[in-house]
Amino acid sequence: MTDNTIHNPDRYMVDLRQILSQGKKRVGLLIGAGAPAAIKIDTDGHVIPNGTPLIPDVARLTDEVVKNLGAPDQALIEQIKTNLKTELVKHPNIEAILTRVRRLAEAIGSETFQGLDGPAYSKLAE
Repeated sequence: MTDNTIHNPDRYMVDLRQILSQGKKRVGLLIGAGAPAAIKIDTDGHVIPNGTPLIPDVARLTDEVVKNLGAPDQALIEQIKTNLKTELVKHPNIEAILTRVRRLAEAIGSETFQGLDGPAYSKLAE
């Protein structure tokens, strides 16, 4: 005897409508972290199909953060990104960079590495 299950989206929607209309069961929706990146807006904040994401994805956020740093910090971040790439991190993002900067701040203390000491790395992380 085979047990074949067929996914029927229409049936699921009918069941969902019934649950919602009765109001007896609680319904929770799980939205992934990338959901706001799917909402595109124009410069006036209106939703449009081909605008920029409402909230940037991690890659765009990384670019924005690095772009707004001073030139010496940008150079240091680029060097950290290069080092991360040699350690099998294909696309270093803000999370990987911050982790490295915070580890450096803890590890070197008052010593100097790449022109900064521990407190300077802590400040860079901020």
